Amino acid sequence: MVYVQIPTSKAGAVLLTLALAFVTSPAQAGLVLFTGADDGASSLATAPNSTTAAANFDAAIAALGIESTITFENSPLGTFSSLTPAPGVTLTGSNVNNNDQSVVDTTACTNALCGYNTTPGGSKFLLLFGGTATFSFSGGTDAFGAYFTGVQNLSESITFSDGTNQSVDIPNPGFQGGTAFVGFTDAGKSIASVTINVNNDIVGVDDVRDISRVPEPASLALLGAALTVFLLTRRHKRPVALKRVWA
Repeated sequence: MVYVQIPTSKAGAVLLTLALAFVTSPAQAGLVLFTGADDGASSLATAPNSTTAAANFDAAIAALGIESTITFENSPLGTFSSLTPAPGVTLTGSNVNNNDQSVVDTTACTNALCGYNTTPGGSKFLLLFGGTATFSFSGGTDAFGAYFTGVQNLSESITFSDGTNQSVDIPNPGFQGGTAFVGFTDAGKSIASVTINVNNDIVGVDDVRDISRVPEPASLALLGAALTVFLLTRRHKRPVALKRVWA
């Protein structure tokens, strides 16, 4: 935290500018992919390619907005027809038998073959028994990423529309199963939903990342305060004022 002395007549405009920058994203363009896979990996400790891809994705998403991570730790165990794992996010889907998908805290067989939790200190994860899972975002998103564990089959993918129908492959680590990370940024787009397709495979999904475009309460409060200061300083000008700017 630093303190900067600025003319009061400009203070409201500066704060308003900062607030607007805080709740909006930079205008960039282009689909960028981040993927990594580790054959036979049964934990993130043995999945360097996946964790490196995740780290690179996290660094890239930081330039676009505030990252949100869904860990499923507060989600109820068991099957669901519709789940709200985070504010503004709805999760639906059906398995290979056209039944509901589930949130679990134990693997169906071994970690490398049937998936596992990737949240440090956590236990829960989304278990896909084949089929699909769709994350819908009430405010849209321009980035998405997740760990996929127990992946064994080819032709598994993530699909979405950014104005054009897009399909991103989930890499197959190998015949021993293992761990993969897949993420993408599509700056400036507003993607309403992302669908994971795992066909007939048993796959764990965890630590799902996105950028929420619904302003959080703190963001709205900052914007409201900025507008108030701006209006007041337009009416009552003073020589100087001490303002707090976070850096």
